[in-house]
Amino acid sequence: MSTTVQDPPGGAVGPGAAGAVDAVGAALAALSSGSLPLFTDEELVGTATVLGRVVSQVQAALARVVGEIDDRELGVRRGGSSTTAWVRHALNMTPREARTLSMVGAATHRAMSAVRAAFAAGNLSLGHAAAIVDSVRELPPDVPVEIADRAERDLVDYSARFDPQQLARLGQHILTVLAPEVGEQRDAERLEREAARARTRRELYLSPDGHGCVVLRGRLTDEAAGVLRAALDPLSAPLPVCADGPDLRTAAQRRADALHELARRALVATRGGPGHADPNTATPGRRGGDGGSPTQLVVTVPLRTLTDGLGYATLPDGNPLGATAARRLACAASLIPAVLGTHGAVLDLGRAQRLFTGARRRALVLRDRGCAFPGCDRPPEWCDAHHILSWLDGGCTDRDNGVLLCEHHHHTVHADGWRIVLARDGTPELIPPRWIDPTQAPQRNHRHPRRC
Repeated sequence: MSTTVQDPPGGAVGPGAAGAVDAVGAALAALSSGSLPLFTDEELVGTATVLGRVVSQVQAALARVVGEIDDRELGVRRGGSSTTAWVRHALNMTPREARTLSMVGAATHRAMSAVRAAFAAGNLSLGHAAAIVDSVRELPPDVPVEIADRAERDLVDYSARFDPQQLARLGQHILTVLAPEVGEQRDAERLEREAARARTRRELYLSPDGHGCVVLRGRLTDEAAGVLRAALDPLSAPLPVCADGPDLRTAAQRRADALHELARRALVATRGGPGHADPNTATPGRRGGDGGSPTQLVVTVPLRTLTDGLGYATLPDGNPLGATAARRLACAASLIPAVLGTHGAVLDLGRAQRLFTGARRRALVLRDRGCAFPGCDRPPEWCDAHHILSWLDGGCTDRDNGVLLCEHHHHTVHADGWRIVLARDGTPELIPPRWIDPTQAPQRNHRHPRRC
């Protein structure tokens, strides 16, 4: 049994790589189709160990290729905003996976020979390699080269006994172990730097889980976390016993409800209450939720939902919203209904205005959900509204002649000759120049949720 290796988009497999991958694929296919119950206990344990080493070697080979791609700036030259962004799109990875792979590939491409050798031999996992690279990078710049090299080698040795998370903790204090005379002072300085860096590292992500909830993940400074806890604690206390019985919510559920209530109160306060939306209250110099007007909630409502009570409304992130919930939300938020016809039409505007603002921009946000360039996950707030047919060439400022592009990909489209068309279903498709794809197959962005 053998596998077939297909050429990746925009290029052919390197010399010898196809044969090597075929051989590995054939061996793995034979193992997968074999009768594992016939293996002895020792054979199963040995096979798992060998496969773990093979996984690490494959990761090392991939990191080396990505390092060379980064060195040649191929990802950027092919439309990515960075090597990490290109890797995420090309290999269909999560942002964190792409960042880790790109970071290790770039760091070990021409340096960190101890990590590179151990990784290639299958003695390190990608997580171990990333922990070592991070630790060595965090050493002060004036640390002698010989100490930095020894720290790298010692961490490689420690990786045989510790998992990546433990190794990262060891790496934070590696200088104290190797050079106690300077390590304690460096640790104190490191703590000061971490406090200063904490603000720049703050982040918050909201990711739909596909089952009616959104996962919150992020990082706050100690100060911000203290403020948030102080605001949430009064709202997350158990409700007093009443006619309905005791409060049976878990502590985590109470905190989730408290965050919802806190945001609801803030939305009402900043918008002046229901029905009091005032564009003049927007913070000067900042875009609103649709990137062109003060923050408002746009709910897409099919016409049949209004006339027949069938179907459902859709929030800007693509999640469905029942009619009852939409009416309840309208009591406490500035809500704009965007009524769709049978073909999903939102607007049909002419050339009265050159720029996409207000309703014109909201129409693009409803359709594109963010940057339309393939693989880009930048939200509407980061995007420009681009005329598919230039205004100077007679293009109209309406939804069917507009597309959202982030600043980087707006430049890419103009500079590299990408063309944009709207497919029959109204979705923007980007056609690459022939030097990227000789077939010029249209590409879509599948990173953003689409309305039904």
